[in-house]
Amino acid sequence: MQEPNSDPIQVADGFYILHLAGIVEARPLSIEEAKPKIVETIKRSRARELISTKGAEIAQQLRQATKSGQALEAAAQQAGVKVEKLQPFSVLEEATEAQENKPKEESPEMLTIKNAVAYLNPGDVTDFLPAGDSGLIAVLEKREPSPDATNREKKAEFEKRLLNNKRKIVFWEWLHERQQAAGVQFAKA
Repeated sequence: MQEPNSDPIQVADGFYILHLAGIVEARPLSIEEAKPKIVETIKRSRARELISTKGAEIAQQLRQATKSGQALEAAAQQAGVKVEKLQPFSVLEEATEAQENKPKEESPEMLTIKNAVAYLNPGDVTDFLPAGDSGLIAVLEKREPSPDATNREKKAEFEKRLLNNKRKIVFWEWLHERQQAAGVQFAKA
């Protein structure tokens, strides 16, 4: 309150100077003020729960249908869900200059899909994966060998990177265990 005007703040198209008009003390919300927020939170929570339950049921139906030899499209249509076939992709794509310069044309859930199918066998169905207000279930159709599978240099580089990643994971797990054993706790500032 002693200095109600701020220093100039530069933005893209000019400057701003903020002026403090007043201070309103924090207070807990009354029941009437909090009720709409509570109702909305409960509705969203129940909707997520219903979506997850229905998604788990559909995933189980698709698993049973594919194991019995039924076509995936027919099983999905019977379950009342939409099937979207993705273009072939690599779970571990090389970060090259060409890829960094071109715009990504992936669905927002692509990383989730890649992680979900990384360890699946062809024909396997993932569990229901929540994504925003909906979710997805991935089915791995087939795996094709990488065109670089016979390239010894890339294979050696990949194996080196894989070993390095495993070493890092082991180190961080060891460090975490040692910190817990020592009673070290970190507080956010």
